[in-house]
Amino acid sequence: MSVLSVRPHERNEERQFSARVVAVILNWNAWPDTIACLESLLASSQVPRRIVICDNGSADDSVERIKAWGRGRSDFATFGSAEEALEGPVTSASIVLLALPHNGGYAYGNNIGMRYAVERADAEFVWILNNDTVVERDALVHMLDVADSHPGVGMVGAQLLRHDAPDRVQAMGGGYIIPVLCHDTQLGGGNKATPEMRAPIPLDHLVGASLLVRAAALRDVGYIDETYFLYREETDWCIRMRRAGWKLYCCPSAIVWHKQSHSIGFKSPLHDYYAVRNMLRLVWKFYPIAAPTAFLYFAVRCIAPKLVRLEFARLLAVLHAYSDFFSGVAGRSSHHTDQMLVRSYVAGIGVRPTWRPSLRAAGIAAALLISGAALWGDAGRLPAARPPVAARPAAASHRHARTVSLKAPGLTRAVSVRFNP
Repeated sequence: MSVLSVRPHERNEERQFSARVVAVILNWNAWPDTIACLESLLASSQVPRRIVICDNGSADDSVERIKAWGRGRSDFATFGSAEEALEGPVTSASIVLLALPHNGGYAYGNNIGMRYAVERADAEFVWILNNDTVVERDALVHMLDVADSHPGVGMVGAQLLRHDAPDRVQAMGGGYIIPVLCHDTQLGGGNKATPEMRAPIPLDHLVGASLLVRAAALRDVGYIDETYFLYREETDWCIRMRRAGWKLYCCPSAIVWHKQSHSIGFKSPLHDYYAVRNMLRLVWKFYPIAAPTAFLYFAVRCIAPKLVRLEFARLLAVLHAYSDFFSGVAGRSSHHTDQMLVRSYVAGIGVRPTWRPSLRAAGIAAALLISGAALWGDAGRLPAARPPVAARPAAASHRHARTVSLKAPGLTRAVSVRFNP
């Protein structure tokens, strides 16, 4: 199996358009990836009737580059703002570029694209794609087959394969949620690809790199929660879908290659901050009874390895994530400026690990102490079980001891906790 099998010069004569589907691609400072994704869509055996590219306030020349790519096409249109796209005259162009004013995160850009798809293009399905994906030519056909065969399915995911190892699975659509461990699994990760599989797989959550969303489910459940900014927002959306009665399926025969975390850098301090903070928010929002055990385990799991490897920048990002969670900070952190995001927040940092037994033992011991202190010292600052939609600014320091009464849904009485930060 090869990514090259979807190049646009192959079998274009068999291409058809799906009148029911609008694709949404979110771009941020990565126009070459976006154009590669576009070309793979246009080379599909069934092409979405409309493709909406939402540029999330890129700081490079992405908008001009994408405009240049579409300049020779009669079916290409550009909107300079979300208001112009959503309230201005309707265009018949099949490829639409929306130049958004700032980087509001994954949910912000995709929500505007989905609104355009549903309100202006009357889509029956919206196909959300990360711009760092390349789709196999029959992927949409297979996903539509699953959606049509199962009317109760709100979202259909694809078999995501690694772009750098095209025959290896990144995730079989998504996976399962284990609240007590603050963990969401990715089914089949690292295994050999199995495109011959046909039976759809029911899952707890789907990875946001490729989501075919039924418009009826979108109207029922609502759009993606924008207070996460990065990571876990699609998991939140999936939980809401399932609680509203919609099912989530993976279609294994739909193949999508994914470059993964191409915009901010995987295992960078920026990645650590949002992955940790937002998983804490997710567990507290939907599974508050599991929170004490989950938070302690998650602290050890996230802190200990970084102490052992002496990755202090990543360690500080995790501690910052815990502090901001307990302080109720949501959305984009005020500590992360545009310049930091453009530089991928030191995503390329490399810290040489140490394998000295004494340092490893000291690191593990310190991790346990810090994790316990973080849990018990901050227990009284747990935010409300349903965090507010509006993001707060960076948390102020808490200097005085106080007593806080906590009561999670499902418990019969409150518990008072006194703590000294």
